[in-house]
Amino acid sequence: MGTKRQTGFTIIEVMLFLAITGMLAAAILVGSGVAISQQRYRDSVNSLQSYIQQQYSKVADVTNDRDTAWTCDSNGTVTQTETPSGGEPRGTSDCVLLGRFITIDASGVTLSTSNVVGVRSAGAVNQSSDIAEIATNYKLGVAPINQETQDVSWGAQVVKPKTKTPMPLSILILRSPLSGAVLTFVKDGVQTNLLSMVSDVNMSAQRDLCINADAGSFVGKRMEIRITPYATSQSAIQIPTESTSVCD
Repeated sequence: MGTKRQTGFTIIEVMLFLAITGMLAAAILVGSGVAISQQRYRDSVNSLQSYIQQQYSKVADVTNDRDTAWTCDSNGTVTQTETPSGGEPRGTSDCVLLGRFITIDASGVTLSTSNVVGVRSAGAVNQSSDIAEIATNYKLGVAPINQETQDVSWGAQVVKPKTKTPMPLSILILRSPLSGAVLTFVKDGVQTNLLSMVSDVNMSAQRDLCINADAGSFVGKRMEIRITPYATSQSAIQIPTESTSVCD
């Protein structure tokens, strides 16, 4: 009578199979998590770039959404009256919409944008340059109409180059009432005096906004948004290549 042979896996083979399968599954999960984090990080950088670029479109295509409940005084201060008919009819105010004002708060997370209102001093004489015209002849104010606030997406944060220190910043985009040219002024901190920003110094410097990923995310080399000197349009808001980045 012949001997029967049983086929199958030994307990050691089964354990080896499970161990290898587990390691492969863990590697796939980790790799997927890193890929998702990297994509979210890139999305946060691209979204911030688009957000700043959109402000140039709003400067070029001005929309006056105010109603008759609003007034604007000789200092460029816009206020809302208690009654809808207590303000100035549209088109009768001495104030004009000159641009957009963007701030990044002290945490480097929250973005705020507002319309910039300007009023020309009575009897002012035209100046020889755009900067001189605004700085000498105009008073600037931030309008409370259609203010916008949002956070940098996916928990990202704007920081200073080569650090993890938050970077509060103010960006003033104006359309010159003298020539119609678009001017961009950038200054550290959240500014409240807009005229203090109107200078060649705040136009001529390159500004690099480095982006920190959400805590615990693995994204590799940090990316940045660069505002080139004398920015006049959307194309001046760039995402540099890794080789030209100054963040790390």
